[in-house]
Amino acid sequence: MRNKLPVLIAGVLLLMKCVAPGTRRNLDAKLQALLHQKEFFKLETQLNAGKDILDAGQQLYFRAFIDNAFNRNEASVTAIDTLLNQYASQFNEAAKAALLQSQEDAYFKLFEYAKAAEIDSMLLSGYSKGLDSEKIHDIQNTLLVRKALRNTPPQRTFITNNTNIRWTRDGIGLVEIPVKHDTSTYSCIFDTRANISSITETYAARLGLQMLPVSYKQSSGATGITFKTGLGIADSLYIGNILVRHVVFQVMPDSVLYLAQLNMSLNIIIGFPVIAQLKEVHILKDGWMIIPLFETASDLHNFALNGPNPVISLLTGGDTLCFNFDLGATTTDLYEAYFERYKPRIVKEGHKKTIQYGGAGGIQKKEVYVIPSLELMIGHKKVILDSVDVLTQKIFPEEKLYGNIGNDFASQFNELILNFDKMYIKGN
Repeated sequence: MRNKLPVLIAGVLLLMKCVAPGTRRNLDAKLQALLHQKEFFKLETQLNAGKDILDAGQQLYFRAFIDNAFNRNEASVTAIDTLLNQYASQFNEAAKAALLQSQEDAYFKLFEYAKAAEIDSMLLSGYSKGLDSEKIHDIQNTLLVRKALRNTPPQRTFITNNTNIRWTRDGIGLVEIPVKHDTSTYSCIFDTRANISSITETYAARLGLQMLPVSYKQSSGATGITFKTGLGIADSLYIGNILVRHVVFQVMPDSVLYLAQLNMSLNIIIGFPVIAQLKEVHILKDGWMIIPLFETASDLHNFALNGPNPVISLLTGGDTLCFNFDLGATTTDLYEAYFERYKPRIVKEGHKKTIQYGGAGGIQKKEVYVIPSLELMIGHKKVILDSVDVLTQKIFPEEKLYGNIGNDFASQFNELILNFDKMYIKGN
């Protein structure tokens, strides 16, 4: 009897040639849309499900962004190098510019400032056609920072055993931790969404920071207000018995970090670059913070990074949505994307109000709807927040996420675990 297997294989291959191009294009378009919307969790799921449909270059393209989002920075850098060296002909200028921006972000999170500066220069000189004017302005501003830091050693954190420290809340409810410099200890705000640690000019002088000759624009995540700031380097800091070397601080005028209505100053803010190098942080409701030597296993995968901004995936109203995770915010706010998604319910159940939003740089008034409650699920744990503000307009034009999760959410747990390695947030 004649062997029909080769004929069957040939038939399958012929069928694949007929349907694969359209299927591949459809999947590529779907993945591009998820990437554009910063839907990193859905992007990873869809890519894993459809990886056999895409060619090697397409797979690696999306994998590079996913690796960046889940703090696998070395893998993301390598993937982008491979794409630009071996698959460059598959991508237009806009796609190449997006890859380079992601690689620049990965280098910065690896504290390789000179390489980040080199990519910013490359973007401005060779890829400006793939960038809009606002993005070009952002890169020009970012380049000032990277150039100023190019001779600064990478930040390094040394964890030799379990570390227990006491934390407190300041006058507006933000978590503060003790940080030691030389023989003095300072209460510092613990702010997951601060892209760089921040300090007032007065306290920069007290700590004897090495000041760098640079001035650039920065903006407040809460208000969108922009202001001028500088850079300084702390040679060493201690968080409990953890040594952190070469810490970069934004040095701001005292007035920028002064909340006049409350008559209080946010003198020192410990931000994402320091917090992420702790790998895992346990915030206990009883006032203890634990940084373990060995990480805790979990099956959760609900934590990502949008650049240096922490993102949490939460179930709400039957939908799984992505939010900024911001321990530098007192309360949770929902963004314009949430308003548009649930507009009829919000208008019906909420009441309109003008709210003052304060942050670094000043106060802004914004129109919001206040909804009676918001139910959020993290793993199997349910949290209900009362009287939550829903913004009706974007704070930033490029805003994609559904809101900003603050301390009113985090304080609901007896223990909150942040893991920056396996990328999960767990509440107990």
